[in-house]
This record gives sequence, C-alpha cells and structure tokens, in this order.
Amino acid sequence: MSLDLAMIAFDGEGTAVKRYAAARDRSSRPGREVTEAQWTRDVGFVERHHSGRLLLRGTFAGHYLDVDEGDRVSQKGAGEGAAGGGLLGVLGGPPGIAVGLLLGAIVGANVGSPEEVEAEPQALTERLREGVPRGSSAIVMIAPAADVDEMLTALGVDAQDAVRRTLADGEAAALEASLNAAPPGSPA
Repeated sequence: MSLDLAMIAFDGEGTAVKRYAAARDRSSRPGREVTEAQWTRDVGFVERHHSGRLLLRGTFAGHYLDVDEGDRVSQKGAGEGAAGGGLLGVLGGPPGIAVGLLLGAIVGANVGSPEEVEAEPQALTERLREGVPRGSSAIVMIAPAADVDEMLTALGVDAQDAVRRTLADGEAAALEASLNAAPPGSPA
C-alpha cells in the first residue's frame, strides 16, 4: 500500500492543534452520535520550540507517538547534585541541608547528561526538523492518498500551503523501521 505524506506548517507552537480542532468540528458527521471522520484519528502534531527541540504527539503512519525532546533530565546528575548540595548545606544547618539538597538536585538534573534518553524515530524527526521552523507547529499525516485528501479538504484554506508527496517504497520502509524502534506512546 502506497503512503502519502502531507504536512501543513503554521506560525506559533500551538496553532496546528487549534486548526485541527476547527477542521475536525466542521467535518463531524451528523447522526445520533457525533462520529468523527477517519482522518481525524490518523494525524500527528509537531511543535518546534524556539530552542529547536521537537514535540511529536499523535499518530504517524499508524504508530502513536508521544516524544518530547525537552523532557530530558539526568537522574544520575540529580542524585550527584543533591549529594553535593546537601554536603555544602551542612554549613547552614538543617535548613541549609534542605535547600542544598533541592538546589543541587535541580542543577544536577539539568546540567548532567541523561543516560536514558527516550528513543525517538530518527528518520522522521530529522525530516520534521527540516520542515518545521522554530516557533512553529504542523499537522502531519502519513496515510493512504484518500485519507490525506479527506484531511486536506477538511482543513480547506488552512491546507493551501500543504507539502504533500507520495513516499517511495524505500522511504516508507525506513519510516516504518524508525517508528518501530521508538517506544509506543499511549493515546490520551
């Protein structure tokens, strides 16, 4: 099965989610219960913070991801920092120990290198980093052409600057391998 990749980038880190919600609401199918269109379950969201770090959340080619590159702290560094801060805090008595432990843990966690970095789909994140400018967000869909068509139609004017292309077999296989290597997220 051939897959298309479509990406619509927006200015602002939270803009993509807002535009998605508006399009989803417009495309809900009336009936006894509100039924969401299929495309609404097969999209992923990307935020690229001003620092350059990515946040990926949603469904990418059938795989749910919840990856936040900004969520990296060093547990070992926190422990070492707390120990060092506690030792220095001894000079200030019990309140100094408490403050030293807390400040040492905070500094150590952020300065130390994280040993257990959350695995992320490298092939996908590299492409997204190239396509989503800092301080922006994007809606991404990797799905059969008919589903991508439905999403772009629902987004209407918001999709006028969409980047879309059909993935070659090799690209689809590399993407699949990359997504399989990432830990599954749990949809909220």
